[in-house]
Amino acid sequence: MTDLDRLTRELGAATQATPAYAQYIAAKEQNEADDGLNAQMREIEMIRLSYQHEAAKGDAADEAKMDEFDRQFNALYQQVMANPNMQRYREAATALDTLMKRTMGILSGCAAGEDPATFEPAAHSCGGDCGGCGGCQ
Repeated sequence: MTDLDRLTRELGAATQATPAYAQYIAAKEQNEADDGLNAQMREIEMIRLSYQHEAAKGDAADEAKMDEFDRQFNALYQQVMANPNMQRYREAATALDTLMKRTMGILSGCAAGEDPATFEPAAHSCGGDCGGCGGCQ
């Protein structure tokens, strides 16, 4: 194992020790334990598959059926997104994603020659041409 591998694993462990990670795991477990939410998510998937099956018929697709599938999907999706467990999960996932983007931004900046001690990804100015940039993603 190289020093970089060891340090990367330490960074992974440090990430798992953050409140953002702990909140994400707790919210994920709450979602998984919510039987009602999971039933709704399975139902959404069935509606999505039914819509795709109908749409695959091309010109022979029944537009009324597709509209009904779309209506059902949107109504159920709104219910899923209103579920407190799902709201906590989304907030926790967003917080962890923000942490990871910042971490990756610092690493990307360092790989591009920025000073590891002072580089701040948010302070990094963007020229708008993302062709060769990996900083924002």
